[in-house]
Amino acid sequence: MNDIIIETERLYIKYWKLDYIDELYNLMSDNRVHRYTGDIAWTKEKTKEYIQFNINRESLSLDNFHGVVILKGSNEIIGLTGLNPYLVDQPEIEWQLGFEFWNKGYAAEIGKAVVQTAFKNSSIMRIYGMTNPKNIRSIKVMEKIGMSCIGIRDFRGEQNIFYEILR
Repeated sequence: MNDIIIETERLYIKYWKLDYIDELYNLMSDNRVHRYTGDIAWTKEKTKEYIQFNINRESLSLDNFHGVVILKGSNEIIGLTGLNPYLVDQPEIEWQLGFEFWNKGYAAEIGKAVVQTAFKNSSIMRIYGMTNPKNIRSIKVMEKIGMSCIGIRDFRGEQNIFYEILR
């Protein structure tokens, strides 16, 4: 089986392997990565559980997947991305990158590729993005990938700014 889900100019989005635990832990154990997510730094156990959960999924579809983001050339893990179930045929896009990989255009590259692939290869009609309103970087990325602001909404008990992009 080909382990590449999506390929861009500089990145691969691949299926998870347990071999990725240490590298992902090194990124996700940094509190800066979680500044606006409501999450806390990951433990090694949480990292392993996250990867194992994604490996164990019986089916993978474009409206519900998570993949590891790998830098071409160096094969270095720089983060994670995916589409999470939100509404029928209307998932929510997610990306989290290690702090040292911020401000390099990777999030926009990932976002564009995930949106294009999902619209081309599935029945997805709309993709949502949401973040803490203070997370200016993610807001700029959502705008850069063609998403439009639809306002502030409650999400899991917190106020988030919501964006959407239509097929």
